[in-house]
Amino acid sequence: MIHHARAQIMAVGVDRFSVNEVLRLSGGSKATLVKYFGDRTGLIAAAIRAEAETTLAALALENAESRTLPLAAALHRMLLGVLRFYLTPGALALYRAVVSAAADNPAGAIAFYEQGHRIIAGALAALLHARQPDEVRPDVDCARAADIALHAIRAGLYEQVLIGLDVAQDDAAVTGQVEATVALLLPGLAAAKSA
Repeated sequence: MIHHARAQIMAVGVDRFSVNEVLRLSGGSKATLVKYFGDRTGLIAAAIRAEAETTLAALALENAESRTLPLAAALHRMLLGVLRFYLTPGALALYRAVVSAAADNPAGAIAFYEQGHRIIAGALAALLHARQPDEVRPDVDCARAADIALHAIRAGLYEQVLIGLDVAQDDAAVTGQVEATVALLLPGLAAAKSA
């Protein structure tokens, strides 16, 4: 069910998401849906979480090579992958649908935030925490810094694309946004070099 829910959400968004279509494609039943996910919102939350986890897995943050990258390179790699994902048509459609329906469906908005943003922010926080105190100052609140970093990469380019402005989304623009974000954040994160 999660596979078909993910595909449908990325294709048509949350507002046009059909549980009946997911059940038809997966061969599942409403009883199975209720047993494992509770309701439509629970299935959407599970699909969003799976999408976030897939995005993170593709970044290979836990492999030996990633762990040995300098802090700036590790941040660049992760934020670049996340921003590229945020700019996909499906992710943009999902974000627009959740925001537009938030007032009528607060449970859906909470699920989106908890199972999407918080999963990605948690991975970034873990990356920062693993580098304390050698590369990241020991007094940095890694969870808060990760949240700020993810909001920073969505400033400018992403916001323009999200609201439908016709702006360049080529690799140079995306990389430039990430480089500017890392340059802004790094001085506040970096541990002092010992003499």
